[in-house]
Amino acid sequence: QLLRKYTQLNDEDLVRKYQASHDVYYAALLFDRYNELTVSLSISYLKNETDAEDATMECFEMMVKDLKNTEIENFGGWYYSLVRNYLLKVKRRKRRMIPENEIETHMDHGDTSWEKIFASEDDHLESFVESLLQGLKEDQRLCIKYFYMDGKSYKEIAEIKGLPEKKVKSHIQNGKRKLKIEL
Repeated sequence: QLLRKYTQLNDEDLVRKYQASHDVYYAALLFDRYNELTVSLSISYLKNETDAEDATMECFEMMVKDLKNTEIENFGGWYYSLVRNYLLKVKRRKRRMIPENEIETHMDHGDTSWEKIFASEDDHLESFVESLLQGLKEDQRLCIKYFYMDGKSYKEIAEIKGLPEKKVKSHIQNGKRKLKIEL
């Protein structure tokens, strides 16, 4: 009976009840409503289930803390921003874990040596590159993987993907440009 009573309240009413009482029960009801969103965003940004689970719990803890003193008119929008900003921070922190000198050892005079980067057997660099590739459009990612990791020619990739060779070259060039910005 009690649970049904509070689940019928809208988000902003639950926020007000939480702010008035500081009872985590109300925050938990809000979190429950947005848990699926949090998990899916976390997986989308972090590309790792374990990291996503940790991030989801961190978001709940941040919400509980920040909700106490924040004036909120639209909880859904506020919460989405909180989650997105946290995930971006985690993603940047993960990227920084790869020492710059590891990447620089795979660069030639300021120009990226893509063959060396993709052929690297360094596990840290390999997982870093893989996470960067996930940020590319699918065609760019696949063309880059076929070209640099599988050693396929433009012609072979064009046949596999059913694209003109010029489009394959374009996907590789655009993908490399985006990767270079990230590096």
